[in-house]
Amino acid sequence: MSLKRLVLIALVGAAVGLSGCGDKRAHVVFENKSECGTIKVRLTNTETNEYIEAGVDIGERKSIEVVPGVYYDYLVDFTAAGRTADDFRCVALEEGKVMVPAGAEQVFALESQKQTAVPTSTP
Repeated sequence: MSLKRLVLIALVGAAVGLSGCGDKRAHVVFENKSECGTIKVRLTNTETNEYIEAGVDIGERKSIEVVPGVYYDYLVDFTAAGRTADDFRCVALEEGKVMVPAGAEQVFALESQKQTAVPTSTP
């Protein structure tokens, strides 16, 4: 067998071997696109009850590694951010369940909406 053929076989073998070594981690990602300040997030592993808490600053993309294929309860607390410079306060809580397969991520865009007062007429 020639040297070129051995090198080619070795390269193909290495490529095939490495193809099964992809990133098998799972992530839940929170992107704070709000005007609310730092938003608190909490992920609780439903199998172990272990939890991870983090704060996500305005404009930040926070990635939290989780166990692949396991359900997590999530809680996003906009209220924890307090008041903004213009005296605006976010008061929402979002909660639910999330499961992320190996090699994937689930992204939550944290956004705020200002409610405007609706004038009411008095009879």
